[in-house]
Amino acid sequence: MNFESPQPVRTSGVSDYSVPWKFMDNWVGVALLAIIDVVIFVIMLGQERRAELAQSSAVVLLELAYLLPVIFIFAWRHVHWMHLRFGSFKWETLGIGCGLLIGSYIIIIVHNALLFLLGVDTQGENIVKLFAELDSPFWFFIVGAVFAPLVEEIFFRGFLFQGFRERYGWITAMLISAAIFAIAHLDLVVLIPTFILGCLLAYVFHRSNSIWPGIILHFLVNSFGLLAAYFASNYPNLMPT
Repeated sequence: MNFESPQPVRTSGVSDYSVPWKFMDNWVGVALLAIIDVVIFVIMLGQERRAELAQSSAVVLLELAYLLPVIFIFAWRHVHWMHLRFGSFKWETLGIGCGLLIGSYIIIIVHNALLFLLGVDTQGENIVKLFAELDSPFWFFIVGAVFAPLVEEIFFRGFLFQGFRERYGWITAMLISAAIFAIAHLDLVVLIPTFILGCLLAYVFHRSNSIWPGIILHFLVNSFGLLAAYFASNYPNLMPT
């Protein structure tokens, strides 16, 4: 099978943001993702079931299922995987992303404080409860810190954002892909924080035209959140009161 090789990005003038898949392929990918999300939601329905899957290798397969829309469309269109932009990037872009991430956390802290005042459990509290049900958090950590950043950046930024960017421009593409990213998490509690994170990751991708800064930032966010929840669940005396 002959795959179309990726076109180089121009370094002077306006960068080449064209992609070799069709605009409607983005919406086909979203539809396939919706089906996968519903299936995963049904499989993981119930706290006990989530805990059982979170400590088994099966949760890796569930996360990797998010790659199926991209695999299907790229095989159909004969697109080379390097079009996802696994290229080099300037490290200053990662620094900018880290600075924006700190600003985003300020908004998220305010958001979570409002949820607390309303008596609504935050995502962190829900993960703490899940950790309390786990005999071993190994697979949960592996999926949350390693597989989720890679798989989600491939789909939402490498595939979805790029396709929308070619059609609508980067700002509209950022908003649409971030909204889909937030909705795909199937949790109203994290809708706003995830949307903010999706915008940040899309901006970093646009600025660098590389998928790697987003993967690194996504890894940092998930790792920090999981470690904080783990220590809050297993070592409550170490956490500030």
